[in-house]
Formats: sequence, structure tokens, C-alpha cells
Amino acid sequence: MEKQKIIKYFSDIMTEKTAEVTLCNFISDRPNTDRLFALLEKIEESPLTKVQLDQLLSLDGLKNMSDDFFEYYWLTAPKDHFHKIRKYDAQINGGAITSVKQLKWGFERIFIDCIFLFGNIQSGYDYLAQRSLSELKTIFNDKKFDTDKILKRGKALHFENIDKSDRYLISEMACKTLATQENREEFIKKIVEAYKNAVAQGVKRIKFQDLLEGKYTEKRKEEDKYQQESIFHDSVSDRTDIVKSEKEAEEKARELADRFLDAHAKATQNTSLYLSLCNDLDVYVATSMRNKKDFMEMANFCDEIFGSLENKKIKLRYFDPTISAADSHEDKGLIECLMVKSARILVYSAGLKDSYGKDAEAAMALSMGKPTIFFCKEKNGKAKFYKDVHPLSRLVNFQTGVAGGVIVCQSTDEVVQILTRLIKNEMQYTLEQKEKNPGFYLLKEKLTGSVVRVQTNNKLLTSAFWNNYIK
Repeated sequence: MEKQKIIKYFSDIMTEKTAEVTLCNFISDRPNTDRLFALLEKIEESPLTKVQLDQLLSLDGLKNMSDDFFEYYWLTAPKDHFHKIRKYDAQINGGAITSVKQLKWGFERIFIDCIFLFGNIQSGYDYLAQRSLSELKTIFNDKKFDTDKILKRGKALHFENIDKSDRYLISEMACKTLATQENREEFIKKIVEAYKNAVAQGVKRIKFQDLLEGKYTEKRKEEDKYQQESIFHDSVSDRTDIVKSEKEAEEKARELADRFLDAHAKATQNTSLYLSLCNDLDVYVATSMRNKKDFMEMANFCDEIFGSLENKKIKLRYFDPTISAADSHEDKGLIECLMVKSARILVYSAGLKDSYGKDAEAAMALSMGKPTIFFCKEKNGKAKFYKDVHPLSRLVNFQTGVAGGVIVCQSTDEVVQILTRLIKNEMQYTLEQKEKNPGFYLLKEKLTGSVVRVQTNNKLLTSAFWNNYIK
């Protein structure tokens, strides 16, 4: 292959010539490359050895590599890597590189690993290049899920089952309304008073749903009105259910309050179980639920996702927000922070209206370098927003400085596939340079096309960023 064809062949991963020689422009149309291209043009006749490649790198001021590093990236395709390696579809012969295609295959693997692990290709290469095989495996194993342990571990303690139709009763707003015995009695009293008000207003057909939503309650604050309507929207199976007496209004209110107490007691027990499971939690599900419909949809979402995984013999331990409650919103915040910190993966379910709470949870997960999946329904228009528009769908890991991005899924099947690939260390990544912006690297998750790592070509930003992260 001639020089210009070689340069074009590498142009999707190698940058154009610059004043400084880096690994990213090692094979490009830059000065003093006659020796390099003389070897590459005849590589099939005279394979490129590790010693020759080392010399070429040294002549450009780049770091040499260990024998193990060379063998790992150019002569083998390990099956126990922290992600799935793209197969080299030709025969690897001997201890040298026998084609331009094989050379590119190795460089691309190095670039992907370096930008994923270090956020910067050159820095990553400088760190990894002289490592032994055992050192490389230690670094890579740190990023792997212990698949065998996850698949073979025993059962956890059983969670209390709460009927899906009653899970809305454990919402934070419902807890504020009904959590204590005093609040419960006050709630029943308000329903009875609302019934009396309706009678006094001459209402002939008094619907229990209207009593719940505060239609006849006097002097309601707007906040109270919103909360009451949100909590008890569709709380009875028949919205036309008519209350015929004061006693019936009281009985229905008491029955609903008792349902809450039962659901709340089970949900607080479940929270205790989640706290006992922190050391072994796989997935945290982040969502915002305001009414019964939200709770039902999220319960079904969890059943569909984790039920599908269980059918694949992957039984994950996950935090289900529809069956957990706390005695105060302060406790709830602490618990959720702990769950995010403990879980290996976060799944974020985007709705038509999102909340500060789940956005904060997603931000925490990203800033800790955790895989973060955003589920956006195909018709709600948010997938493109999170994938291509919102700048903070990529956040920096505060410990390492590596910028990580969310994986945006548009179907539950994609969520299941991504979770499966993560747990089995079979994620697949592709490396691209931003269109019309060479040297600006985007590492994308292959199934969804989501950007999970970024390397800017802004030299001042790069310098300022890493000078302040690595002190």
C-alpha cells in the first residue's frame, strides 16, 4: 500500500500533522516520515517487528513499549478484557505485524482503552506502554464486573410485596399527608368536612374522587391543592364512585388510610433491606413519580427490565423506588445518595417532566465514573436532547478527570442489552473524530451510538484541565 493510501486508511483515527508529534498523528502526512512509510509500504513482505516499531516511536520522541504491551495489542485478542475487542479478521502470524490492517487494529485498540481509562490517548499510552502483562491485567480487571460472582451468588432476603395499585401511597407527598396517626385522623376529618361542604353546597352526586382531590375543601393553599390532586389522582378504580352519606365518606377515607399504613410499613421494611444490601447492589433506578400512573409505569418498567434479565439467568440486585419509603425527606435523601454510591450502575428513566432529584442522582453516578443508562421513550423526544444536545450529559469523574457520558436507550430491549453487556464485560465501543474537527475524539457505545468518552483538541482547555486535575 502506498503512502497516501496508508495515510487515508488511518485518517479516521489519526489526526493531521501538527507541530508536536504524538501517538495520535504518528501515521500522518508530517515531515521526516520516509523511514516509517518505507517500512509500511513493504510490511507484507517484511513484517514490522516490535524493535522496529519501538525505534520509530523513539525517533519521534515517543515512549517505547514493553514486549507484553506489544503482544497484547498487536498479536492477541484477549477474551477477558474489560470490554469486547473487535475481532481481527485475518490470521496473526508470528511475532510481528504483517499488514497495515493489523497495525491499525492495534492502534485503534490502544486509543479506545486509553481514552476510556484515562480520558486522554497520549497520557494513557505513556502510562500503559511499559507495563508488564500482569500490570496491564491488574489495570483492566479493575474496570471489569465480576460476572461469575454476580451470576452464581445466592439469594438475598425477600422484599415485602406491595400491590402495584397501592405503591403510589408511599410517595413522599402521601407520607406527608398520612404518615403519622395524627395526620391520618386529620385526613379522615378533612374528607368528612369536604362531604359536609358538598352537601351544604347542594351537590346531589358527591364523588369520592372529588373529596380526595379537595374539590370541596375550604381555604386550600395552591401547594396543598397540587399535592392532594397529585397523590390521589385516580386513587379509586371508579372515578364516578358516589358517596351517599357522611358515614360512608368516613369509612372510605379510613379504608384508604389503612391501605397507606400497610403499604408504608412494607416500604420502610424494604428500605431496611436495601440498606443491608448496600455492599451487593448492582443497579440503582432513578426516576421521579408524582402520581399513581407514574408509580404503575415505573413498577412495570422494573419488572420488564429485570424480569427479562432474569430470563437470561442474570439476576441483578436493584433498588426499586416504587417499593421503598423513608420516615422523613431528609432520611430519603441520605438513603438515595447511599444507594447511588453503592450501586455499580445507574438507570435513569426520563419522563415528560423530570425532576432535580433524579437529575442529581444521575450527576452523582456520572461524577463517580459509574455506567449511567438513560431510558428515553421513543416518542418523548428526549433521546436526541441527551445524546447530542445537553452538554452535561457528559460529566467529569471527580477522582480521575475522565469525562464520561450517558448511554441513551430508546427501548427497554436496548436497556436489557446494555445491562447484559456491562455485566458480562461485553460492551462494544467505536472511536470517531468529530466531523470537521480532527483531533477531537468521541468514543461511542456501539449499540446506541451514545458518546461515553471525549477528548477535546482545544490545547488551552486540555492544558488547563489536566494541570488542575493532576497536581
